[in-house]
Amino acid sequence: MPLRVILAFACVVAPASAATGVCVANGTEEAYLFVAEARDGVREIATLQPAATLCSPGTGGDGGVVSVFESAEHQEGCSRLVAEGATETLLRYVDFDRCHWSSHDD
Repeated sequence: MPLRVILAFACVVAPASAATGVCVANGTEEAYLFVAEARDGVREIATLQPAATLCSPGTGGDGGVVSVFESAEHQEGCSRLVAEGATETLLRYVDFDRCHWSSHDD
C-alpha cells in the first residue's frame, strides 16, 4: 500500500508508557515522518518534531516495527524491529535503511 494512502488513516501522537505496544522517538534535530506498527496491525503515523514520541498500542506482547521516512513523498526510509513496550529512538536519519537507532548502541 503506498505511503500516501496509509497517511489517510488517523494519526495519534502519544507519550510512551508500559501499556503501549511499540513506540518510536525522534532523537534528531529535524522533523521526519514516523510509523509505529504493532504486530497485530495497529498502525500510527505522524510527522514528529525533535524529542517527540509516537506509540502504537498492540496486543499479545509480540512487539512490532517502527519506521521513519524523510517525508510522505519518499518511499525509501528505515525500519527497525521493536519489542513490546520498548521505545526505539532515531539518532540520525540516512536514506535506504542506514539510519542510526538507539539500539545500535546497546
